[in-house]
Amino acid sequence: MFIRVPNTRWKFTPEEYPGMNFLSLAVLLYILLSLPFTALAVDLSGQSRTYLQTRELTDGTRLTPLYEYLNIRTDNLGNDAVSFTAGGWYRYYLQSTDFDDKDTGDLQYAYLTIRKASSNAYLNIGRVLVNEGAISSQLDGASARTDLRGGFTAGAFGGTPLETDPDTRSGDSVYGGRLAHSIPGIYTIGVSYLKERNDGNDFRKEEGIDVWLRPLSKLELMGTSSYNAESRDWMQHQYHAGLGPFAWLRLNLDASKTWYREFFASVNNTQSILMSAFSFTNIDPDEVVTMTGGSVVVAAGGSFTIVVDYRNYDYQVLNGSATYSGGSVAYAGNGIGAGAALHRMNGPSADLRYDEQRVYVFKKISKADVTLDVVHVAYDQAINNVSDAWSGSAAFGYSFTPQVRVVADAEYAKDPDYDRDVRGMLTLLYSFDLSMAATTAPKPAPKPQTRKKTTR
Repeated sequence: MFIRVPNTRWKFTPEEYPGMNFLSLAVLLYILLSLPFTALAVDLSGQSRTYLQTRELTDGTRLTPLYEYLNIRTDNLGNDAVSFTAGGWYRYYLQSTDFDDKDTGDLQYAYLTIRKASSNAYLNIGRVLVNEGAISSQLDGASARTDLRGGFTAGAFGGTPLETDPDTRSGDSVYGGRLAHSIPGIYTIGVSYLKERNDGNDFRKEEGIDVWLRPLSKLELMGTSSYNAESRDWMQHQYHAGLGPFAWLRLNLDASKTWYREFFASVNNTQSILMSAFSFTNIDPDEVVTMTGGSVVVAAGGSFTIVVDYRNYDYQVLNGSATYSGGSVAYAGNGIGAGAALHRMNGPSADLRYDEQRVYVFKKISKADVTLDVVHVAYDQAINNVSDAWSGSAAFGYSFTPQVRVVADAEYAKDPDYDRDVRGMLTLLYSFDLSMAATTAPKPAPKPQTRKKTTR
């Protein structure tokens, strides 16, 4: 079944889709999959996550939104190689609203998958999320990938991009792909490409490189580089190296460089469609940020983990730098866990110069569990006459069955921006795995057997 998508992202509101919402869509899918198709057995699995949240705005208005996140997967659609996957969310305000509609929702993905085991190939058709190396896109169309001879892998995609939906879909298109070569366990190197058009005009043109290397058994390197082919400048480099483990020691190194204007180009060039990423006064679109750092992880005695970490952020336009450094210790036992952390932020402005402490504890009692978490921030200089910021949260969870779990949590915060911020949330998690066997035609009655003649 293929559904024609209107000229907007699927937002299930009464004004746009009378009588239809996300929950009714879920019920419809369940009914369709439960029909007794001849010679067809369908396995349906997925998870429902329901959140009831309450919070108060600065003007005293209380918001009580209800969220539903649903994802499903069906297998054995007439063939072991065919499956269907879908996921989306719906939100409804039970009390008051902010700038948003009373209710809204989004179908994030919904696609049919056809697989071929011999070449590790697949074809996705519908609303798909594409991640090919250094590029990504959400589109209505198709994506495919297959292994080729000689260690090569090829992927391709094409369709209508969702990010250009707000000004209709006329003249919108996106396509691209990735070609990679690998030797299992040693390296994978890929190159990727994406071109997107909005109203018939070029909107995004990106190229990328992704690398995974393991030259030694204790050394692993990975990362991506993204290039904006429209402006002919780099967007971002992001790389990670892991060394170890050496008995109880492991070392992680991280480095990245981001060009804000190029990285957010598709958002910044369509301010009439989407809110600009640089609409905030504290973000300079010409900024270039370089991050370097890493961490040392020590596994002590099996139950304790000690981490010492460091991050340095260098701002080219601001002509300054900020460092975030410190350490943490964590304990994980049988049904119990605890941890503490101490970090120092030293940056170019008053709100980026502070000491941070955190303590948390977790305890599981039969089917129940309790978590407490407290964070304290001490500023070097008072901000809005406030020198300390506090936040604390408490959560209680109970698993009725392996498939049904309820969590209630509350959070309190006080900082230079809010005298008091109290929030609460009730969560219901339901996982399901159903096998809907189909009815089949009755077997024909066996033919009566005739006795063979024998001669004496």
